[in-house]
Amino acid sequence: HLEASALHGLSRVYLIAVPDDFERKRWLDVLVSLVSVPDQPLFRLSAADATLSELFTEIDSPSLFAQEPVALIDELEKLSKKQAQGFIDLLARPDLTGYLIFGSRGKSPLYSAVEKRGVVFDLCEEKPWEKDKRLSEHLFDKARQAGKRLSSEALQLLLERVDKDVALLEGEIDKLICFTGSGSSIEPSDVEKIAASSRSHTLWQVAEEIVWEARFEGGLEEGSFHGLLPAIRAQLQTGLKISSLAASQASLSEIGARLPKIWPKMLEKRVSQAMRLGSNYFQKGLQLLFRIELLSRSGSSDLSVLLDWFRSSLTKTGKN
Repeated sequence: HLEASALHGLSRVYLIAVPDDFERKRWLDVLVSLVSVPDQPLFRLSAADATLSELFTEIDSPSLFAQEPVALIDELEKLSKKQAQGFIDLLARPDLTGYLIFGSRGKSPLYSAVEKRGVVFDLCEEKPWEKDKRLSEHLFDKARQAGKRLSSEALQLLLERVDKDVALLEGEIDKLICFTGSGSSIEPSDVEKIAASSRSHTLWQVAEEIVWEARFEGGLEEGSFHGLLPAIRAQLQTGLKISSLAASQASLSEIGARLPKIWPKMLEKRVSQAMRLGSNYFQKGLQLLFRIELLSRSGSSDLSVLLDWFRSSLTKTGKN
């Protein structure tokens, strides 16, 4: 987004509104590299810095012999009203010199002023599923740049084991790239061997408890709802496949051949559970899951209520 906009000519003003400090710093550094040239004055300040007045002076009175200054001001949310108004007035000037690059963890009083004058990159209202997609694409790309193919299953397992923190995920991908050596792909077995789990209760475990045990006593971390849905769907689809095979009189070994990733002892347990619950339980579960996913993307903000409703409805289905 930022690099594409630069190809059409650099703007004088940019705002990077990204809650995550690691990500925001990276994008700010990208912008600095795009607009800077050798010997160009660069000012890096926090909005809470007392030297902002010096920055205004520098921008108002640029040297005749120096390159135009580049000012990077992070943490805009800490601006006082007076400071914010000063920048708003500055941005309204047609004779603005230099480049202003702003960073913010959230919405800023300068948002509208920057939007009128420059480019805004805003992830503050990024939806959970949008973040999942963006992180997935980023990790796929990072692996690809290292000559590796990151399998979808390995990615899903990694996202279940590690909090959705870019710095943590990049660190784990780097470890996996090194661990796989000359291998061309990163598989779930690699993740299980090398990737540390930063979650005390993985989403996969939560999904198993909800679908197979009709229980989950732990709390769900904020932002985990949309990561949990694919895990629940996978469990329901597995259950439906097992119950369908069992209903067709398939033997345990035949079912195991169709589901080679499930350990034999666990498969025996799952077959018993699937036969008890019946295929209707899993079919109904998939329908209920589709419904709460649709509701969550249509404005329902209390995701914990949706999950509780799903669990309650699924449990009732199992008792019918």
